[in-house]
Amino acid sequence: MKLAGLIFGVVVCYAVPIAGLVLCMRRKKGVGKAFFAGMTAFVISQLLIRVPILQFVLPQFAWFTVLQMSPWAYGIFLGLSAGIFEEAARWIGIRFFLKGKKSVEYGLAFGLGHGGIEAMVLVGLNFIVGLGMEVLGQGALFPAETKEIFLAGGERLYAIAFHVGASLLVFYGISVGKSVRMLLIAIGLHTVFDAAIVILPSVYGVGQMGIWSYGAFGGVLTLAAGILVCRKLERGAGVEPGKRREQMEK
Repeated sequence: MKLAGLIFGVVVCYAVPIAGLVLCMRRKKGVGKAFFAGMTAFVISQLLIRVPILQFVLPQFAWFTVLQMSPWAYGIFLGLSAGIFEEAARWIGIRFFLKGKKSVEYGLAFGLGHGGIEAMVLVGLNFIVGLGMEVLGQGALFPAETKEIFLAGGERLYAIAFHVGASLLVFYGISVGKSVRMLLIAIGLHTVFDAAIVILPSVYGVGQMGIWSYGAFGGVLTLAAGILVCRKLERGAGVEPGKRREQMEK
């Protein structure tokens, strides 16, 4: 079963975003640019800016040490900082690198790139290492249990869903002239769902399955919201169905 869990994790982290990109490319040429823009947005905002600040800069300040003693304050701080950095990068990437693009496939590809590279780098590499150990008969040395492996794979699945949904919200806002409003909504959603990862277990004693369920709810909710607003975008404010795609290309 551990082998199945590791394979599941690799599929989620690598095959899902790549398959999503292929489907988007079949519907609309040129969306590969959006996918790589999404990847770049995550790498710069998280790996090159936010994470180094959290690990190397803020620990030098006494207030940050005090902040970590309060689950509520620390959870909200982590969630809000993740929301500001990632959603601002998402806004910049869509606003400037996808300028003039109206087809929803661009927003989908951007979100797949953002969530995909996060899954590949933060979790996917561990799955690959574990899979290699399992194939070589050293699976017992891999520290995670089967249940934890499946939950980790599932967590990446709903995380990708969240990033796709948030990207669609920001994409919609920029497309219809409501960029600030939708950016703030995306930051708010990001804050709420990330902060809960710290607050729920520390304050309310919520277990692993409870946190996973909450995250899945957040991912599905954000994806549904993104799809809903982009359907409005594709409807083109009353344009006849046969002309929707033509209008989106303009």
